[in-house]
Amino acid sequence: MHNDEESAFKYSLYLLSFKDYSEYELRKKLEGKFDVCFIDTVIEKLKEKGLLSDEQYVEKIIRKYGNIKKYGYFKVEQELHKRGLKKETYENLLSGIYTEAKEEENALSIAFKRPADRLGKYLLSRGYRPDIVRKVLALLEKE
Repeated sequence: MHNDEESAFKYSLYLLSFKDYSEYELRKKLEGKFDVCFIDTVIEKLKEKGLLSDEQYVEKIIRKYGNIKKYGYFKVEQELHKRGLKKETYENLLSGIYTEAKEEENALSIAFKRPADRLGKYLLSRGYRPDIVRKVLALLEKE
């Protein structure tokens, strides 16, 4: 185990150069290698320098899973939770960025690529809210 703050900071920068981490994820990566007192200091230093921000991380995850991969609200929420983010950190951002209208738009874009008889089950498995699934299925029946 390394016992100096500078090594912990450099290692954190090294990790962050490859991908973004939530504070929780970075803390877990550092825990086996450095003393807890150094980890707290390093995380605070990274946050002060703007190199570690759970809010920015939340936005990236929402955009990746909501807008690009087109998962439903519940699946995006699950991804955020899985990364150790607290609900109070992401709740407002998730509702603000991934609105019901956006979720419905995503569901409709998927709907035309799937067989209608299995669409409802498929959308639910991708984390779409049941009311959105019902709305999309109703829209498709009208056509």
